[in-house]
Amino acid sequence: MNARFIILLLCFCSCSHLHKNYKFTTDSFNDIFLQEVRDSTKTSKQILENLLPNSFQLASKNNTRFYYGNNTIEEDSLFRHLLVGKFINNELIIAIELNWQDTIVNFYKLDNETWNLIGCENTDIPIYKFSFEELNGDTNNEIVASTAHNMNGNTWQSVYSYSKKTNTIKYAGTFSTDFVIKRHRKQIQETYGGSWYMDYSKTLYKWQQEKLIPIKQISITHDTLDQEKLFISYYQNKTKSHGLQLLFSEPYYDNNKEQQRLWDNFFKNQWIFKRKVRHYFEQKHH
Repeated sequence: MNARFIILLLCFCSCSHLHKNYKFTTDSFNDIFLQEVRDSTKTSKQILENLLPNSFQLASKNNTRFYYGNNTIEEDSLFRHLLVGKFINNELIIAIELNWQDTIVNFYKLDNETWNLIGCENTDIPIYKFSFEELNGDTNNEIVASTAHNMNGNTWQSVYSYSKKTNTIKYAGTFSTDFVIKRHRKQIQETYGGSWYMDYSKTLYKWQQEKLIPIKQISITHDTLDQEKLFISYYQNKTKSHGLQLLFSEPYYDNNKEQQRLWDNFFKNQWIFKRKVRHYFEQKHH
């Protein structure tokens, strides 16, 4: 055993208490781990295989959740970001590797001292941090990769979910800044605030077959030729798999009480939308 690995084990053994955010009270082990991650001469697989498996044999006896690494992307993370821990549940030890060159997120699972690749996904958002939260009511946390706030205060979240059935971690869906989790309904209610030049929207997502499927959406959009003109549109996913379909669209006015009622009650009363859709098509065919 080399000296660094011995220090690594000693630091690990001395860490017995946890903060709410999963981190150990001493940062000694984490500091050494981050030094290894920043070493460009080593591959992520080498770091995981040479340093971590023996240490995590000790961790497997601890049923408390934790992680090593930084969940926020460091400015000097020029080529990769590596995060390891029990952030899905109290049993699985998972490693997340973000490769900056090809914008790929890899997911590894520790099984009997072997790191197995159980997921590989392209990411189309500039990831700023990882967080872990139960979103679908199955008691397992989802892995949520988030962007930093843009100039309007908005962020985007890409969700990755572990499947016990297939023993894989896969991309499940994306939503924006303001959302409400309805675990008992397996739903997420998203509100996108937009701006003077960006469109506004509300979207209802539902977990189906381990994916976040958009069920319905209402939007207030700018006219492509005249930014002063707005349209209110309503979409619905009738097939629950082939995406949203436009059911009605009309000019939007701030003083239109019916349109305001549609917007305000989007997540509450489905019957007013059924009535609106019926009335829209009746007018269209007359």
